[in-house]
Amino acid sequence: MELMWGLNNQMPYLLPDEYSRVANKDCHPMCEGMKLVLNRYRFDVKPEIINRSIIEATGLVYECDFNVKKHAESLHYAGEHLKEISGIDFEDWDLLKTCNCSHDTGNLKKLFGDDYSTLVEDAPKYKDKGFRDVACYRVYEEMLWARKVRFKALRHLAALIRTAHEAYDTEQVMSHE
Repeated sequence: MELMWGLNNQMPYLLPDEYSRVANKDCHPMCEGMKLVLNRYRFDVKPEIINRSIIEATGLVYECDFNVKKHAESLHYAGEHLKEISGIDFEDWDLLKTCNCSHDTGNLKKLFGDDYSTLVEDAPKYKDKGFRDVACYRVYEEMLWARKVRFKALRHLAALIRTAHEAYDTEQVMSHE
């Protein structure tokens, strides 16, 4: 079913309009992945209002989530080194904060608070643990970019869903008159 959903949504790109005879009801049902993303961000979406724009915006949100999460395991591993070497509990930290441990972003004292002096003092102990400034900076930049894009995509998705709900409600009222 998921495969057919994907193929139906790609049909307009694969075939010219005159050859594409897929019924509209078959084009835009929600796949399980889409439901998961919409539920994660608490969007109340009826399958009847799904359109191509909502599908594409949801896909963008999914891709942004993926770009943030793909580094989570390695950043948690780095956090384990913080705990082991410096005794710093990173469990409540945001992933971007963990990533910031290896490079100066301007205001580290404010970001790390009481842990800042410990990090500075223990910095040489991290040299042989595989922390690479350039790699951490790239991860940080990628995660920051993905979060910014996701924020904008979520706002756009909310507007698309609101518009689709309004259009659907108007259509329902018109059909009952």
